[in-house]
Amino acid sequence: MNEGAPMEPKKQLYAFITDYNWDVSRTPVPVTDDVDAAQKTLAARGICFSTCEITTVELDGQTLKGKPENYSARRYVGIDRLYTRDEVIQSMEADMNGLYASMRDSIRSVIEHYKEKPADSIHITGLERHGEFIGVGKDEKVFDNKGLQLWPPVAPDVKTEKTFKPMKPIHLKPKTP
Repeated sequence: MNEGAPMEPKKQLYAFITDYNWDVSRTPVPVTDDVDAAQKTLAARGICFSTCEITTVELDGQTLKGKPENYSARRYVGIDRLYTRDEVIQSMEADMNGLYASMRDSIRSVIEHYKEKPADSIHITGLERHGEFIGVGKDEKVFDNKGLQLWPPVAPDVKTEKTFKPMKPIHLKPKTP
């Protein structure tokens, strides 16, 4: 290979992390997958991230990066639980107790908005303002505070050799007349 000749271009996955002020990082973080990105977002005290691919090439000992492409939908992190549409409505109705009439009217209008959402829609809360709900979009994902994916559900990785436990022998006693 000629000295100074460029290496073959390669695509690498990066994450843009969003903080509590909804500011997106200007410098993407290299990641291996969504789970790695969730861990790095949690470590940076972020609330969500999006991944993208960036083509890189080595030239004269320097890494050159192309423009980000193939962005993922948003991935939320640090979420303690998922809520159904009906649970969101119940929570809002419970919050109306003790509020001024004008506030109750505002919450009622939000409740009417949620009643129009599909019954099987998924929602989260707890990002920057507790008590406010966000609908999880079709291609979005949700990770808990340990970086484990909550939504969409992930099939467990079953290894039969580690999960199979032989049963203890059962000894039946004959009935005595």
